[in-house]
Amino acid sequence: MKIVYLFPHFAHRAGTERILIDKMNYLAEEYGYDVTMLTNEQGFHPVAFPLSDKVRRVDLDVRFYPLYEHNRLVRQALWMQRERLLSQRYNAFMAKLRPDIVVTTTYYANLLKLVTQCPTPMVKLMESHIDRRFILSNDPINRKSWLRWLHMVKDMRTVVACARKCNLLIALNHSDAEDWGQFLPTTVISNVVHLNTTGFYTTQNSKRVIFAGRFTEQKGIDDLFRIWQLVYESRPDWHLDIYGDGELRPWMEQQAESLQCNIHIHQATHDVFKCYIQSSIFVLTSRYEPFGLVIPEAMSCGLPVVSFDCPSGPPDIITDGVDGFLVRNRDVEFFATRVVQLIDSREQRLTMGRHAIASAQRYSVDLIMPRWKSLFEQLVGQENEKKG
Repeated sequence: MKIVYLFPHFAHRAGTERILIDKMNYLAEEYGYDVTMLTNEQGFHPVAFPLSDKVRRVDLDVRFYPLYEHNRLVRQALWMQRERLLSQRYNAFMAKLRPDIVVTTTYYANLLKLVTQCPTPMVKLMESHIDRRFILSNDPINRKSWLRWLHMVKDMRTVVACARKCNLLIALNHSDAEDWGQFLPTTVISNVVHLNTTGFYTTQNSKRVIFAGRFTEQKGIDDLFRIWQLVYESRPDWHLDIYGDGELRPWMEQQAESLQCNIHIHQATHDVFKCYIQSSIFVLTSRYEPFGLVIPEAMSCGLPVVSFDCPSGPPDIITDGVDGFLVRNRDVEFFATRVVQLIDSREQRLTMGRHAIASAQRYSVDLIMPRWKSLFEQLVGQENEKKG
């Protein structure tokens, strides 16, 4: 079976990139599929995560980001030229390879147009890694001017129009699947998660709460700081350790310094499981989170999780009162109350942590990837039957 994963580039160490690369590696190595990583802007940038030698790398070398050096009129003219060039190179590549399946995400309207306008017959799949309502509106730059807003609306209409021409959308949660269901068939397959394989788990002896994630508006870090101020007022011997990176780092470091309430900002780490194991509680304050890889990661180390009941992933992962707590979205005061409740009861942390370890196993590669294999074989079989 020939499968192509289409994405602009894999140069950033971000969640979607890691998930797609993990799947490509597994499909090529474990199932022996002919897998191609197809990009258009990778250039000489290294791939952000380890990629199997069995995965073919192809870059169409049509880059759009340098166009922002030009004024709007020049940029628009050059953009149209490069879109035509990208379409030509993509169609030629697909005609030569003739894959069974092409997979792309809902993020990029220009790539979705390539997929749905290509004359080569194949199964066309969309993966949703951000709930439909947040695909484009999640980017703060789209709220800075009416021109950016109009561009966002136009792209969203293109995404929906392309969705109607695809075979299937795979969502990360049931709410998003229902939302997309008005445009095309959908199903839900959770992300594969890198679970704790160290053989060690938290002892719940550390007076440390941990947060890990990108330092962006989406993660609700302003609320995290407010929550911790409330926790610190009554439990000043506990510490909040924050791991990650992003545009909010300067503001966060300034806030941590001024508040003086045991908030410690760290760089993102390759050994995040060591950090989980050295902690006692994991917190997530996102404004929205279609899945949240860090939740089962932390749970697999024996950490109870306190999270806002935000759209739409955490409610699918956390069982409230069993392996963590779900708090009404943006209720900062009650969130702090739940954290203090866990701080005051090591026994409850240990009990919830045991449940969390068991719960996290739902996202192991051995359970998730066979679902992808079954789905691919079913769709290709159906397509072959149509051809007669």
